[in-house]
Amino acid sequence: MQTPIYANKEHEVLVEKYITMTQEFVKDVANESRLANYQDIFEVIINYHNTYGDHKTKNNWHDWLMILPINISVMTNGFFAGIETKRNAAIVRSYKVILNEMLHDLVDGLEKLEPVNE
Repeated sequence: MQTPIYANKEHEVLVEKYITMTQEFVKDVANESRLANYQDIFEVIINYHNTYGDHKTKNNWHDWLMILPINISVMTNGFFAGIETKRNAAIVRSYKVILNEMLHDLVDGLEKLEPVNE
């Protein structure tokens, strides 16, 4: 698995907490093949984040910070929507609520980060 590029340690701590929780929740409800599909898309998101700005004349600090939270959130919620059944609905919905709260906390923390050496 690729490692995301982080602006600083604070950025890393904020994002890694969210990534870890999404990964654990998905592992809890997915079979091996669905987990592999999820991980494949996760890698695409990490690659996009890590290469953001490589082919542009200007990149945007805020846009770059939000690539991981937005895309991982949308991907995970879509995954949960596709995997939810009557049998696992309670746990999947619980995970969605927890991750939504974590996402709000993450975005709040990221909005406080300041660019360094720009």
